[in-house]
Amino acid sequence: MTARLGLILLLALISVSTTSLVIRYVATVPALVLAFWRMFTASGMLWGFSVAKPQDSLSLLNKKRIIFAGIFLGCHFACFFVGVRHTSIANATLLANMGPIFTLLIALAQRRKSNTMTYLGLGMAVVGAIIIQANDFSILGGENFFGNSLALLSALFFALTYVVAEAIRVETGNIVYGRALFLVAAITLLVIAVLSGNSIFDFQPQHIVWLLFLGLVPSILGHNMLNYAVKYVTPTAVSSVSLGEPIIASLFGLFLFGEAIPVSAILGGPIILIGVYIIINNQVSGANN
Repeated sequence: MTARLGLILLLALISVSTTSLVIRYVATVPALVLAFWRMFTASGMLWGFSVAKPQDSLSLLNKKRIIFAGIFLGCHFACFFVGVRHTSIANATLLANMGPIFTLLIALAQRRKSNTMTYLGLGMAVVGAIIIQANDFSILGGENFFGNSLALLSALFFALTYVVAEAIRVETGNIVYGRALFLVAAITLLVIAVLSGNSIFDFQPQHIVWLLFLGLVPSILGHNMLNYAVKYVTPTAVSSVSLGEPIIASLFGLFLFGEAIPVSAILGGPIILIGVYIIINNQVSGANN
């Protein structure tokens, strides 16, 4: 893995880790409204950039692919934004970032080979995640069941997004892909919000800065950087980056909301990071061969 790609993935990790904190901070704004404006503003920023610096057009096939990728991404955010309101920051970010498990299963279904080190890295990351959540996590019951279930479902949609993105990014620029992807995701979220009885204007003027923040930081500096990386590494490698999100998000949660970081997180965090490094290092090699 090159230093440049490593820095891009690190920036993406730190950026996406801010999402759950903003959701908690602007708790009076409906989750689906936040998700819609996140995608809409991100798309608007990229379309605005395209006016200043014209981009190439999309092929007909990739236009069709982006519709599916955008719907998947919109569903990912709908599930995650609602889910984080019904469980802890650590639980939501952990489950929502189980995407590499799904991408690896999809790769196996497509009969794509992964080396032993990839399985080792993924296994270590999952073990680290289990250590972190051992005391307070239960997918089968408890008051966090609804939020946990939505967060896990969001991971599946996240994985599907990057599986489709891999084919699109072979011949499509990142700005072109990102602006269309975020726009379709915004439309998807608009439909979900309306069907759920939410008004997309259900926010106060002081919240506008946070809506713009969501569009710029976790979306353009976060997800769009992951979109950039998927051209050079596999979907499993890209989605595994976000496994480190619970660690960063928990640190943010400690400093901003006073949420204590348990000893289990201190023990499990380094295991996750080592596992993610192994996955990325081996999947990059595989992608470049």
